[in-house]
Amino acid sequence: MDIKISIVITARNYSQNLLKTIRSINNQNFKPKEIIIVSNNYILQDLNFDNKIKIKKFTSKIKNQVFQRNIAINNLSKDTNIILQIDDRIILRAKCLHELNKFWKKTDKSVIGVGLNQVNRLKDTSFLTHLIRDSKLKGMVLANGMNIDYFNAKKDFEVMWLKGGLSSWKVDKNTKIKNRQYPFWSWSVFEDVDFSLDKKKNTKLFVAHKAKIDILKKKIKNINFKELLYKGSLFTYAQKLIVKKYFRTTIFFYLTMPFLIFLNLIFSILTYNRTSFFYNLGRIKGFFIINFN
Repeated sequence: MDIKISIVITARNYSQNLLKTIRSINNQNFKPKEIIIVSNNYILQDLNFDNKIKIKKFTSKIKNQVFQRNIAINNLSKDTNIILQIDDRIILRAKCLHELNKFWKKTDKSVIGVGLNQVNRLKDTSFLTHLIRDSKLKGMVLANGMNIDYFNAKKDFEVMWLKGGLSSWKVDKNTKIKNRQYPFWSWSVFEDVDFSLDKKKNTKLFVAHKAKIDILKKKIKNINFKELLYKGSLFTYAQKLIVKKYFRTTIFFYLTMPFLIFLNLIFSILTYNRTSFFYNLGRIKGFFIINFN
């Protein structure tokens, strides 16, 4: 297959990180066909791209990464056959796209999605992720809705889900991507798990370990505790929806998640992580909101 990649980037307010992302794409020896950037504000007007790769820029009034990706996907070049979705703080390492191209060329028709390999580990990794980071569960989705993170892979491996901001997809196998469902939340939690599980029926998803990237840490000036509580509650709600949709029963969810969240809460106290503490308080709050059914 002749690989023609269109890179889709969703951006918010991290303009300096976006410039670094674009620079890392420019430095690749395998060039994408185009870069499509969708921002929820007008920061793109202030960014000057000295670029040989074709760039399309769009503005979205809705602060939602899935909605923004839909705008980009509806404006793909007609001969694009691979969509690479990345966030605005992803740094592609040398030969990342070259290795991604090589991986796609050796796949069979059953493979519809290939993820990039996050090499660096962010400091805010959860306690549970620390516990199972080297287990065989990486890239799995458990019956309680837990999606097990994956990073720094040493070999290619099959997964059940691909990270939304680090994944590439076949265009011809994902025609329904244009009608991709999304909630009108500013943060589409679990959308990558939902999309992956929905597309994985009789197909395969892989992580290409040689297609390496780094994720830049977000620069947060002030901690918004109200937003953290909201996101934590939303996470619990979305996780339960995933369980009901794909695993048919919520028993395992209710038996395990309160205990696991409590462990994360204790870990955040021991490590003096205020962000994680309030986020997990929000997760606990999610279990006591009546309309989470």
